[in-house]
Amino acid sequence: MTQQLITIERVALMQSVGFFAGVPTRVIASVARLADEIEMDTGETLIVESEEGDCLYVIVRGRVRIEKNGRVIAELGAGDVVGELAVLSPGPRYASAVTLEPSLFLRLGDEVVTELLLDHPQVTRGIIDVLVRRLRQSETDVPV
Repeated sequence: MTQQLITIERVALMQSVGFFAGVPTRVIASVARLADEIEMDTGETLIVESEEGDCLYVIVRGRVRIEKNGRVIAELGAGDVVGELAVLSPGPRYASAVTLEPSLFLRLGDEVVTELLLDHPQVTRGIIDVLVRRLRQSETDVPV
């Protein structure tokens, strides 16, 4: 078992994620304290397509392959977020996420993210930017 990240490390990691840009450090610190650390080995499934989801994951270390109906649609790495659709629109997960190497994630539940979205519109803008970028990438059929 590895040592857990201290709050200041979590804050620095979250500030490097685009959709947290502009959120005051004190707010990110309170959110960071609520995040759960999830460690996974290579080949483990973080998210299962079509299962209900109630959280998103910030990739701290490692890489994940995003698959839809068995087809690879993206690869994401440190500083990226996966699973954000589940907190924006409750329902089945759109795709699966499988680790490509040993990975560490910060898990944020939907209540925490919803509060962030309501209190900090710049987070909403950041998530929209991420979704638009992924949509554009999927149209060109090039992994993100």
